[in-house]
Amino acid sequence: MEALGINPIYLIAQIINFLLIWFLLSRLVFPRVLKALEERRALIEKGLEDAKAAEQLRASMQAERQRILEEALAERQRIVAEAVRQAEQQRAQILSEARAEAQRILEVAREEAERERERILGELRTQIAALALAAAHRIVSDALDESRHRRLIQEFFTAVPPRVLEELRGLKGDRVEVVSAIPLQEEEKQNIRKELSDRLDLTGDVIFRVDPTILGGLIIRVGDRVVDGSVRARMEGLRATLMG
Repeated sequence: MEALGINPIYLIAQIINFLLIWFLLSRLVFPRVLKALEERRALIEKGLEDAKAAEQLRASMQAERQRILEEALAERQRIVAEAVRQAEQQRAQILSEARAEAQRILEVAREEAERERERILGELRTQIAALALAAAHRIVSDALDESRHRRLIQEFFTAVPPRVLEELRGLKGDRVEVVSAIPLQEEEKQNIRKELSDRLDLTGDVIFRVDPTILGGLIIRVGDRVVDGSVRARMEGLRATLMG
């Protein structure tokens, strides 16, 4: 070894020193370093686990947030839809009530107009009777008394011609309408009902209506059948006969 330039004593001393240092390191330093490394590894693993848990918690919170937002949106849409439905319902109700009120007002106006019309025609009936009585007095002088004159005027407006009565015989109907030129008195209506009941198979009531354009006489409707005994129809028939 001396030939190689190595001092054996120095070499042994170096080996002893190395072994002593290794022993000291393995006893005093390495355990602490390994422990520190293990603690660092455990701390890193715990940090990674905490980060994973935090990520899971964040994802869970995000999902919960999204769920809450979706529920809030759905609730908002439900509230809006309910508000729209209620508004439409209230609108329809208001329109229905307005139409009903307008219809009621129109019906009241029609009834008032009809009552006023019948009142005017009733007053006109008195005037017509007076004029007819005066004219009859001028034509026949005193040959007819006043009661006879009034009866003739009444028959002019309310009498049912025999031809009309014969055409009505045996007809059936649940609705009979009688049209006169002037409003009829209750006694006149009762007489007409009786004459119709004697010839018709009535299953309903008799309805009376006023139409001044027929001039006099009566028009009677039984279902789809119309029997015209008005003065207007008689005048038109006379005119057709004269022109023919």
